[in-house]
Amino acid sequence: MLAKSFALSLACAAIASAESSAAPSFTASVAPAAETVASDATPANVALFETEKVQLTDNVISDLQANPGIAEYAALFEFEDSSNSKLRTRARRVRKSLRCKTMPGDLLYPSKMVWGVFDLLLGGALEKIVPIGSPCYKKSEYNNYNAEKCASLVANYNQEEIYYEDNGALMNPLYYGMTCPIPASGNFASGTCTQGGYSEYAVKISNVAQIQLAVNMARSLNLRLVVRNTGHDYNGRSVGKGALSVWTHGLKDIQYVERYKSSSYSGPVFKVGAGVQGFELYQAADKYGHSAVAGICPTVGVYGGYSAGGGHSPLMQLFGVGSDQVVALEVVTANGRFVTATPTVNSDLYWALLGGGGGTFGIVTSAVVKVHRKVPVTVSQWTLMTSETVSADAFWEAFKFFYDNFPTYNAAKTYSYFSLMKLAPGTYMWSMGPFFATDKTVEEYEALIKPFYEKCESLGIKLNANTTHYDSFYPAYQATFGGLDYFVGGAGATPGNRILPTENWATKDIRNQTFAAVRNAVENALMLNMYHQHAADQEKKDVNSVNPAFRNEQSMIVAINLVPQENAAGWKAAVENLNTNILGPLRRVTPAGGSYGNEADIAEPDWQQAFWGKNYPRLLKIKKQVDPTGLFYVHHGVGSEDWVVDDKGIVGVQSTDGPLCRA
Repeated sequence: MLAKSFALSLACAAIASAESSAAPSFTASVAPAAETVASDATPANVALFETEKVQLTDNVISDLQANPGIAEYAALFEFEDSSNSKLRTRARRVRKSLRCKTMPGDLLYPSKMVWGVFDLLLGGALEKIVPIGSPCYKKSEYNNYNAEKCASLVANYNQEEIYYEDNGALMNPLYYGMTCPIPASGNFASGTCTQGGYSEYAVKISNVAQIQLAVNMARSLNLRLVVRNTGHDYNGRSVGKGALSVWTHGLKDIQYVERYKSSSYSGPVFKVGAGVQGFELYQAADKYGHSAVAGICPTVGVYGGYSAGGGHSPLMQLFGVGSDQVVALEVVTANGRFVTATPTVNSDLYWALLGGGGGTFGIVTSAVVKVHRKVPVTVSQWTLMTSETVSADAFWEAFKFFYDNFPTYNAAKTYSYFSLMKLAPGTYMWSMGPFFATDKTVEEYEALIKPFYEKCESLGIKLNANTTHYDSFYPAYQATFGGLDYFVGGAGATPGNRILPTENWATKDIRNQTFAAVRNAVENALMLNMYHQHAADQEKKDVNSVNPAFRNEQSMIVAINLVPQENAAGWKAAVENLNTNILGPLRRVTPAGGSYGNEADIAEPDWQQAFWGKNYPRLLKIKKQVDPTGLFYVHHGVGSEDWVVDDKGIVGVQSTDGPLCRA
């Protein structure tokens, strides 16, 4: 009764028994609902972008309340700390009494009228989300079957651009519930396409006011809210059944500041919009004669999930992980306010946003980030396979020599990324792609790697490495990581990872035990993608919430596990195999290790410890302070143990295709 009473008191059409076809009338002052503030209205020491100057303010809310055509809806868009204490208090009580987030069909769920009001206040930025695969289905609620478009989707299903440019897409379709996948072949799919775990509506963000309106309405009506940039996510954290999605992909501004100064950093920086992807940041840095830190995959958004989760990089050995680059953030918090976070302003929020995980503490609109000197790079690539001349024993002996020397390679501030596969019993392949020797000439690289080359020669192995030097980072990156296939779009495999710490190279005994677990993983997985990497030590400790295991890392393993059959039983079996037989031995032998949350196993056990270690208690305390109503939820995010998604086991692993309810 309390929920019903509150909903009726809002007098919004979301709970009206009949729809009105007449739209409210607006004055110019409230549609779109925004005010332009001064560009220097920030303590970040870099002016706001034009997109950030357009804000929802108390003045705008007052205009909404005073306008006869919109007054009855104004309460939906008020800030959580609004002076309208009676209504806000009642709203808090109602939200606390509701076990589940509001879903379509519920009393508080917005009607077409309310969505229309919302869209008018947004300036026409609201979009209905339609699954990317829907044109392939003759049976669907969308009635948009198109044979030609379907054939194009089938032909390009593994092209990342079709996913990050479409709000009805996720780069791993397993986690929205596989209710409307792109078929493997042909120009139509059998079955019926449904919304599944995709969000219902998205706000295509072009200014801060739109984010604030979305946050305030979602909080007021107890809606599930998700944040999405590219949809490049291992665990489906950028979608949610029945949710309102805040799509930040359009925030593409990049500004170079040659002489930046704050209390924590002096030097060149970029101010970067939240929608900027790795390849765009790398291009900008190269243009200005600098280097910047982002990931190996070019399409990942840099200042949403990537830097929020730590962010490993081909330059981390020189400059630190992604989180270490950020000196200031502009962010919309759960109360709807637009704030700045730096080491001295909203310092707890700053600490939490850099390592505590994406989609959890607020919605970042831009970041001020360090840029670095031009870096020369020598890259080397090779492929080693068992054959008539290379036995399995020789293969593993060569690889173990390389593995044992990870601390040497890390001390030399180099980085590598490679894959290991068992092709058949006793048949293996090791593909180095690449060894990334930063600040090394060819001669310096070859001196570093010479003992390994000599080991291969002693085993009768001709490595035939292809080694090239580049004067700067970007062309080296383009020639190696930039062209890799990152296998997006499919659900035939499930990933998980483990960070291997320095302690596991301390003695011959522990080194051998760890290597045995690595070899076991190769025997049981489809593939291991592996790194030698160690982040540069930072001058100040604990300035952000990056997983402590990252600070003590010598290697990271990403295990890719084959799904035996693409159905609920197959996916469930695959995840169980990943946990028990592949990652289980690695976890047991690396008690000081951890897991990288951005590339995590969907069923990572003891995830709080694995992703954040000793930082978790402080992160949880900050979460409860800045988001007391639990507006921001992601799978295995800080505070997510308070919530559960009841997806009825549709795909055998946790998906987003179910209501989000309090645990």
